[in-house]
Amino acid sequence: MRSFAALFLLVSLPAWSVESFVLDPEHTFPSFEIRHQGISTLRGKFNRSQGRVVLDPSGQQNLIEVRVDAASADSGHDGLNKKLQGGLFFNTARFPEIVFVSNNVEFADGKPVRAHGELTMLGVTRPVTLEIRDYACTLQFLTRRPMCGADVHTSIRRTDFGMNFGAPNIIGDEVRLAIEVEGFRQ
Repeated sequence: MRSFAALFLLVSLPAWSVESFVLDPEHTFPSFEIRHQGISTLRGKFNRSQGRVVLDPSGQQNLIEVRVDAASADSGHDGLNKKLQGGLFFNTARFPEIVFVSNNVEFADGKPVRAHGELTMLGVTRPVTLEIRDYACTLQFLTRRPMCGADVHTSIRRTDFGMNFGAPNIIGDEVRLAIEVEGFRQ
């Protein structure tokens, strides 16, 4: 019992050394919010994503790489999903992935709090900063594998990436992104 308690404390401590993770696609949910005709908020998510993360508080080896299958955009409505995949929005036939890559992660008290990187969407790459909230680690309750997770947030202007249809009055320009992310330590 003591060794289990010691392991739990070790896994729960903030990241003080280099740690590597593979994102769990079943528990990683990139989602988006955007204003629709100025009267409501349209929400959706992406059902397929993958990635890896290396966290190094010394700043020498940080890496966050997340790849999102753009065709997995899910608004909860089949007709709208087809529009999202088409040329006016994600143009998934030509640009199947949305990619975020960062080698610059800020830490506070041993935990990641911000990642400065580049987001590539529709063939356009722009700098983006992700805010990392509620970073925590534990053991996965079924497998007992060490895992960590966080809530990640940012906002982008879709027109910066060439997604101009209906902006800004029919469909807002600002897109709020939220990613609930969990990863298993390697």
